[in-house]
Amino acid sequence: DGPLRARQSRVSQTFLVEQSRLAAQQSMFELVVLEDSAHLAPAEFGKPRVAAATDVILEKYANKVVPDVGLCIALFDILEVGESQLHQGSAHQHARIRFRLVIFRPFHGEILVGTILSCDQAGVRLSLGFFDEIYVPKELLIEDTSWSSEEELWVWNATDTDQLFFDLDNTARFRVAQVSFRRNAAAPPPASKKERLEPAMQITAAMDKEGLGLLTWWPADDE
Repeated sequence: DGPLRARQSRVSQTFLVEQSRLAAQQSMFELVVLEDSAHLAPAEFGKPRVAAATDVILEKYANKVVPDVGLCIALFDILEVGESQLHQGSAHQHARIRFRLVIFRPFHGEILVGTILSCDQAGVRLSLGFFDEIYVPKELLIEDTSWSSEEELWVWNATDTDQLFFDLDNTARFRVAQVSFRRNAAAPPPASKKERLEPAMQITAAMDKEGLGLLTWWPADDE
């Protein structure tokens, strides 16, 4: 317990300094300016233009992944609503809208904290609460980690006598290794219930360095 405790304390101090430096540089949330067409139904004609445009953008983007951009968390504001036009054969009004979205797209190397959802022999899956498609492949787990068939969990053999499990529902720190998007955004549903549709957005994460993994592994000095 002595060598492990000293190692935990040393790593915690170094890691917190590096995490603070990275956090000051960038954030997992960013403002993105987009343009889109709004198709306003006749029932919307009586609304103020900005309010009608807001309803259209929220319906299309809220809690959805914008390909190659990120997950829409919120509409920040409407920058501009263009002149409405009527197209032949349509009762809708059509207008171009410029707007800003709050987007979730963490940067490469960013350190985040999530909850362990599940483990299997391929790796570990985590959640941020609002986003669940976070996977740590076994190759990106800390050295000396092995699969426990008995517990059906990964376990870090930190020392000859200390085994630290990746217990479910525990809070863990991880590093963003890659953010990827499904190439075919309009992909059809799986042919069978056993098949899983590739997520529209996925984070490949790593817990391969000291300071990463369960927060309980790296207690602060005053704990």
